[in-house]
Amino acid sequence: MVLKIVNESMNIKNAIWIILFVPYIACSQTESKPNWSGLYNCEGCEAIYEGTATSSSIQIAPKGEPGEPLNISGIVYESDGRTPAKDIILYVYHTNHKGIYPTRGNEKGWGKRHGYLRGWLITNEKGQYEINTIKPAQYPSRTDAAHIHVTVKEPNRKEYWIDEIVFSDDPLVNDTYRQEQFNRGGSGIVTLRKIQNTWTGTHNIILAPPDSK
Repeated sequence: MVLKIVNESMNIKNAIWIILFVPYIACSQTESKPNWSGLYNCEGCEAIYEGTATSSSIQIAPKGEPGEPLNISGIVYESDGRTPAKDIILYVYHTNHKGIYPTRGNEKGWGKRHGYLRGWLITNEKGQYEINTIKPAQYPSRTDAAHIHVTVKEPNRKEYWIDEIVFSDDPLVNDTYRQEQFNRGGSGIVTLRKIQNTWTGTHNIILAPPDSK
């Protein structure tokens, strides 16, 4: 029966390749489904209430902050993956160019751990957001890829976490890392390109389904 889908001009070798490869594709697609388990088990996500989101575009790194300029932008979509989601609050924070969460000494709440390289934004009517900051570095231990933490707050829903934003050229973003991704919110792996003096990347986010827990 399988051979009937193969063009008569194909040889047996090609037919066998199709038989073996199609199940592999189906398996890969299944493995890439988002894992939303433990959605609200989020240490530090309450920090989303420590600031005010007033714009869809934020500047996190203050003027003179050491490091390479970074711009991440994208669209937040409803769980259907197609409808732009407005009024979604994102809380983001990350390390500095040395891989630490820098503090000034007067931080309160979660700022004592997250440092001052953090910010709050709210998506516009088109679901758009934009983050301007500096490119974070790996922790000094070099055990984790450089990353940006992202917490999501939808209207009338408890805050939750999604995959961290990481960069495709990071040596620690290897095959093992890719296989272990939760893919919650979509893959957090972002490919950067340098425009003038700024590393620039796009990261679209898909919200958790309403029945996620």
